[in-house]
Amino acid sequence: MKSISFSLIIFFTLSVVSCDKVTDSDPETEFEGQDCSGGNWLIPCQQVVDGGPDQDGIPSIDRPEFSSVSETTFLEDWELVVGVKVGDVIKAYPHVILYYHEIVNDEVGGIPIALTFCPLTGSGIGWERTINGEVTEFGVSGLIHKNNLIPYDRNTGSRWSQMLNKSVNGDLKGLDISTVKVVEMTWGSWKEAFPDSEVLNTNTGFSRNYDKYLYGEDYPTNSSRILFPIYQEDERLDRKTLVHGINIGFVSKVYPISLFDSQLQVINDNFEGEKILIVGSSEMKVAVSFFRTLSDGTELEFEPVSEDLPVIAEDQEGNQWNIFGEAVSGPRKGEKLNHTGGYNAYWFAWADFFNFPEINRF
Repeated sequence: MKSISFSLIIFFTLSVVSCDKVTDSDPETEFEGQDCSGGNWLIPCQQVVDGGPDQDGIPSIDRPEFSSVSETTFLEDWELVVGVKVGDVIKAYPHVILYYHEIVNDEVGGIPIALTFCPLTGSGIGWERTINGEVTEFGVSGLIHKNNLIPYDRNTGSRWSQMLNKSVNGDLKGLDISTVKVVEMTWGSWKEAFPDSEVLNTNTGFSRNYDKYLYGEDYPTNSSRILFPIYQEDERLDRKTLVHGINIGFVSKVYPISLFDSQLQVINDNFEGEKILIVGSSEMKVAVSFFRTLSDGTELEFEPVSEDLPVIAEDQEGNQWNIFGEAVSGPRKGEKLNHTGGYNAYWFAWADFFNFPEINRF
């Protein structure tokens, strides 16, 4: 059994001890925010708090190693992975590894990406690492905003909000990051959908116990386990409800994953003047979203395709589409749907970041 590093043990212990105190207290008196005198924060700097470990105290994985699906034996079928597909290259990044590292600097299909994952907000998002024509790496800054990871880029030292997909401090303040479509689902479903994919393995170069979740297996379901301040509480859903959220302009909408059918369910939605496709399954713990209007102006309507992963939907023209929004058969074979930029996160975090989101009640 591999040991957890001393710094992570201290961080975890302090966080658990202070958990109840944090959620019931005045956050600005409980946690001292950053020095605001420089005026270089895009977000309220008093809300940016020290997460425990110093910069890079939670080490990113910068030289990831991968195994085949058949060689991957450390995952249970119910555990979650975050997947990326670029061209013909498909990779999965298990939550249980991401809990300990939060960022994987990788290259997929020739594209430098960072797979960012915040275990406290349950948000996994893919970023392109080419910024202003230069490839960078991302690391964990050690700072937290609204329970969410603040990465920093190693070229400029600028700090970024993971859930806002934006630089919030430093030379690149205000710059939006280009995102990469990711799919989150159970390992059992991923194996069925992508048996030939690559899987991030535990040869990370660090001594961690990847058999255990850093914050405990109950963290994703225990709504009392919130480690840092919530600034905008919204009780319409339980805090740890996992939702797929979409932002269009200044308006947000979420789709609770637990409310989807157990088999794949399709929603042909209209939101803020946009035609949206959402496909999800409560059993597979998956939800993805795409725009339904194509570049030629065609508006597609979809029906679910079950038990044929990675195919998930068929449109009125007879095209079948996979979970990454690619047409794999029919007259539009080879075309791709534009993804919405939506991603999964816990409800408490989505509500804290985005003002009073609309909830799809199915």
